[in-house]
Amino acid sequence: MTEPRMARGALIRLASTPESVAAAAASEVLAVLEAAMAWRGEAHLALSGGRTPAALHRVLASLPFDGWSHVHVWFGDERMVAPAHADSNYRMARETLLSAVPVPEPQVHRWETELGPGEAASRYDAALRDLATRQERSAPAFDLLLLGMGADAHTASLFPGSPLLADAADGVDRAAPFATAVEVPTLNTWRLTVTPATIRAARTVFVLVVGGDKHAALRRVLGASPDPLEAPATLLHDVPGDLAWYVDRAALFGKPG
Repeated sequence: MTEPRMARGALIRLASTPESVAAAAASEVLAVLEAAMAWRGEAHLALSGGRTPAALHRVLASLPFDGWSHVHVWFGDERMVAPAHADSNYRMARETLLSAVPVPEPQVHRWETELGPGEAASRYDAALRDLATRQERSAPAFDLLLLGMGADAHTASLFPGSPLLADAADGVDRAAPFATAVEVPTLNTWRLTVTPATIRAARTVFVLVVGGDKHAALRRVLGASPDPLEAPATLLHDVPGDLAWYVDRAALFGKPG
């Protein structure tokens, strides 16, 4: 495992395979959660969907950690499917992590997709605003936000061309939502996602990127300052908290590890 510093000050944690990326990230996830609980008595962890997070979840579930009862679990984004649907990020997290660790059910904050995109987004935004109020902050602060990145450089459900990216600005607009529904014309669907304001408020962000199909996007995002409208993951460079990219050799170098 190496930790070179690359363009734009990004911390890159490089491992040889997707499995070793998950293993390396898992120990750091637990360290962040433990530190948060020691400082504030609880920890707020936001999960993402996809194959790479699923591998991370399985490693987390296998490691000794007695603090799960103090962890609140959130989701950075969700597909507009029922919670039991095979494509649901919540279902994936339930099967790979939440069924194996003792997080109290009231501390698992899923998107209520069965209510439709508008109402589900409104309720999640309200829950995040309540969290910000309890934290006495202007925006809700996840202790750790886990994200991925697609081959089109999207992150969470912020896709190229999203109006949320055009409207994003430094600082926090109290009137702006912290969670919202977004239409994704290229996929002919709606998604639910936290907004750039919520991402920027996170205390720590880990981005997991594996596979050669992500190489071109990773080069763009970490390289020549692309427009966030074209490469949404670029907005992560503005995160004031700790940011680390966990990548495998295929993603970083464009070839198998």
